[in-house]
Amino acid sequence: MTASAQARSSDRRTHRQSPVNVARHAEPCFTQVWNWGRLPAVAGVVAVVAADVDTPWADEVLARDDRSRVVWAATGFLAERHGRATLERPGVRAVSLAAAGQPPAQVGMALQVASYLARVRAAGLTPTRAYLTSPSRPTAAPDDLVRIPHLVTVRTTDETTTDEVVWELMRRAEARQWLGVQLPDQEFVEAHLPDLLSLRGAARTGALPATRAGQRLASLLHGRPTPLSIHLVYRHLDLFRILLAGRGDQT
Repeated sequence: MTASAQARSSDRRTHRQSPVNVARHAEPCFTQVWNWGRLPAVAGVVAVVAADVDTPWADEVLARDDRSRVVWAATGFLAERHGRATLERPGVRAVSLAAAGQPPAQVGMALQVASYLARVRAAGLTPTRAYLTSPSRPTAAPDDLVRIPHLVTVRTTDETTTDEVVWELMRRAEARQWLGVQLPDQEFVEAHLPDLLSLRGAARTGALPATRAGQRLASLLHGRPTPLSIHLVYRHLDLFRILLAGRGDQT
């Protein structure tokens, strides 16, 4: 073997053995906190509403200050439909589903994500609409609604970070506008959410698979403020099929 061939062989071995690094940037972190009093034990929605707007539709006011109120309303059957209707009410800034028995801190985190989505999608302007999220997978999607599993970073009380899923419910036409194309195979994505969360953690720590697919993902992530978003997954699902081949149940 010539010296140049030996060098190429060595390079290939190094490529296989070395994790792929991604330049990391500040990323939005959410916290599981709840400082708004008792959350009823039955299914409902929690909404953040402007302080100067009446809320006769709400069953309880959980908290208030000079700028806003946090209110709860029972939903009963088809909570997802009730949640979407709540978005259309005057003064509503963020809405989260709150399933019966849902830990309140998880609902608080989902509200943070809803507020974050409003700010990001307003592109630096004052948000003009609210978004509906859920800390747990919505069981139904009536009225042409689709569920989007956002991959988010959560900071725990001991200052460590984890990666979790917070769901968003939106109409299919809205989802297509947000994504720029038709939604891809969502069943595949939902079946592989644990693996996508693992990839997200690997991107943060610079330990993506040392493969061509891993290198391509590292290139896509370079310069982005988050280690991995569901938007990126949807737009490059063929790449993630390769990355996730052999993991979990294939659909």
